Amino acid sequence: MFIFSGEHPELPKAELEAVLEGESISYKKILENKAQRILVVDTESDDSTFIRRLSFTKKVGEFISLSDDINGTAEMIYDRIRNAKDFAIRCKSHRIEEGIGHILTKKGLKVNLKNPEKEVICINVNGRIISAINIPIEKGFNERLPQKRPYFHPTSLHPKIARLLVNLSRVKKGDTILDPFCGTCGILIEAGLMGINVNGYDIDDRMVEGCRRNLEFFGINGKIERRDALNINNKINEDKMNKIKFDSIVTDLPYGRSSYLTEKNLDIFYRNFIRMAEKLLNKGSYLVFVVPKDIEIISDLFEIKDKFLLYVHKSLTRRIYVLKRKV
Repeated sequence: MFIFSGEHPELPKAELEAVLEGESISYKKILENKAQRILVVDTESDDSTFIRRLSFTKKVGEFISLSDDINGTAEMIYDRIRNAKDFAIRCKSHRIEEGIGHILTKKGLKVNLKNPEKEVICINVNGRIISAINIPIEKGFNERLPQKRPYFHPTSLHPKIARLLVNLSRVKKGDTILDPFCGTCGILIEAGLMGINVNGYDIDDRMVEGCRRNLEFFGINGKIERRDALNINNKINEDKMNKIKFDSIVTDLPYGRSSYLTEKNLDIFYRNFIRMAEKLLNKGSYLVFVVPKDIEIISDLFEIKDKFLLYVHKSLTRRIYVLKRKV
């Protein structure tokens, strides 16, 4: 069972589906309630390590039951946690929480509200009760905030957004990712912590050195180079690109946050960016990037799989593009 954050109406589910696809995990939808941001799926894999990747999911639980009454719910919960040292029931409905807790304590189970061995989530959905065993997830975003890294720049993405972008690209552990405008390495830090091989380009020597320092700080090995990724007309650069292929390209494009671009060369920039990505990506791989909200991308080289508006603050909304390289 997945309880999504309320930060965006579409991105939490899109991220989950992208991760499942990237990990080649087949699944069947059991129940979905958009109003309460709940999705219950049955996966064909017993490996649940993928849940630690999720950025926009608030809680994850191991599904127990969907029942019409408190007694039935309590019986099914008891069958799953009867051997637990202690438990706690978490539910917004005091009546449901107290009722299930009372039945389980009468059966001999011990309550521990502070640090239970088994924490059971119960949610009232249109008069029916969903129950699941909570699976704790430590995301550590606060410890990885840009200002806490050795090299800081104010344009750095929040780690939650950086991880989301990586996940939307469908990469898995052992794959290789490129950020051609890596800056302070926020995207590559999140990718590296998920076991993905990281590569980064930047035209600024200070960013290249800062990116290397940040990766080292988090114990991530990566290949960071000073390179103008868009200079694909350079023969040496093009020869190198023809020999290298990546499983995904994920980046926060620099327009709007540096003097790298002007309105005059903006169209050329985006066309060169798409051409560069097509040269460097394996067929069927994904390109994920962030642009100003009013930018519309059209390309014969890629299929546009998704695009999302992402509110940053009252004066800034951006657009996330998810593109798939045509086979």
